[in-house]
Amino acid sequence: MEKLRVGEKSALEKLYAGETPRWSNSALEKLRAGETPCCIKSALEKLRAGETPRWRNSVLDKLRAGETPCWRNSALEKLRVGETARWRKSALERVRDGKISRWRNSVLEKLRV
Repeated sequence: MEKLRVGEKSALEKLYAGETPRWSNSALEKLRAGETPCCIKSALEKLRAGETPRWRNSVLDKLRAGETPCWRNSALEKLRVGETARWRKSALERVRDGKISRWRNSVLEKLRV
């Protein structure tokens, strides 16, 4: 996160005030003008050329090599040890408390329709 000079507002203060923080201005302005921000361009160009964007490479490489990507490791390790992975804990706690967890709400709403 960028350092603030004396008298500058933080990004959060700007968001609360309805302003756009400086770090997101250029991307938003480009989107409003119908252009593609540079942070999205390279990924789109790579996908069109049949390549994989850098942010997906490491995960795909690991899956191809039979390894588990790091964002899945901690959950799998916890499940193997008999613990509950963090992303499942809140749902289980809500079910135990008699409440319906968020991920089940949308499914139930869809089933009701």
